[in-house]
Amino acid sequence: MISLLPYLCFLIFLLSGLLYAQVEVTGGKVKVFLGQFQGKDAENCRKIVSRDLLQTLLVDVSPEENQRYEITARLSDKVLEGILVDKVKKRELLHKSFVGTDMRQAAHLFSDALLEALTGIKGFSSCKIAFISSDTGFKELYMMDMDGEGLQRLTADKTISAHPRWSHDHSMIAYTSYKSGYPDVYIIKLAKHSRIRFSFFPGVNSGASFSPDDKNIALTLSKDGNPEIYIIGIDGGPPRQLTRNRATNTSPCWSPDGKQIVYTSDERGSIQLYIISSEGGQPKRLITGNTYSSEPDWSADGQKIAFSARIGGQFQIGIFNLNTNQASILTTQGGEDPSWTPNSRHLVYASQGSLYLMDTVSRQSIKLNCELKHCSEPSVSP
Repeated sequence: MISLLPYLCFLIFLLSGLLYAQVEVTGGKVKVFLGQFQGKDAENCRKIVSRDLLQTLLVDVSPEENQRYEITARLSDKVLEGILVDKVKKRELLHKSFVGTDMRQAAHLFSDALLEALTGIKGFSSCKIAFISSDTGFKELYMMDMDGEGLQRLTADKTISAHPRWSHDHSMIAYTSYKSGYPDVYIIKLAKHSRIRFSFFPGVNSGASFSPDDKNIALTLSKDGNPEIYIIGIDGGPPRQLTRNRATNTSPCWSPDGKQIVYTSDERGSIQLYIISSEGGQPKRLITGNTYSSEPDWSADGQKIAFSARIGGQFQIGIFNLNTNQASILTTQGGEDPSWTPNSRHLVYASQGSLYLMDTVSRQSIKLNCELKHCSEPSVSP
């Protein structure tokens, strides 16, 4: 009689491997120990890196020295020499110098490199968030680091500001303002601390979005009567109309390759998501399974579109997978205005006046540190 014991052992081994892999995908966190940080302002830098890593929801910073991975750093002026060691394999996974405009930026760059070395996932701690807050009694435009530090107020117009969007070279933010008494699109050039009134046709000028090469802007104009999606060159010129219907067409967002634009329309009665070629043509509706889907944002890998879904009178965060043509709802406690980080896994969204960051794989969220209340419409720098 042939013994089945070896086969059973092999099967148990396979199943245990699969279960372990599933834990790693859905909720496992890499544990690290923050070792010695040397140099001027070392302790503050250590705190920044610790907070950055915890905020990814993928790394657990342990106080115990017996962790497999240990992080150390040496600081001098604006240079941070960072080291990540795998103590089990006794080798360095990362040893690199990071130069920033200041120590904080160098620390964020180090955190991004650490996350990628530990998990293979691109970091986002060095990104910035543009958003709207009505703390002053008016909806003004603000900008801050991902950890809530470096808060800057970009407008003081004492009116409505809305729909901020970054250029892909990080140098500009486009947004809608009622500064003139009408909804016009403005562009802030951050390095020059200047602002131009970009689009001010009669009627609505709103929802500006930069093309991937930053040479064009897609936006909603109602200059010819109906709110339609148009494209205007960044250097000016006549608008080129994309959509042509009797609906309200808003919130355009470019695909990463610049060939398509996703937008919101009530063409068939309810507000839904549509995709159209950036050259024009027949739009395609995305079937999200919800009667109200809006505020789309296309992930950098081109595979997903995040959106706001109204379900039972409350907004939730949804994702449409372009590979499977299936939509899923990620939140249960509310959320709207999603914006992807550059790694196409994490996104920032607004809920009840606060900003949150979510790992879309584990569906865990963390409230972002921000001294302002009444926050909405976050946009993460590419």
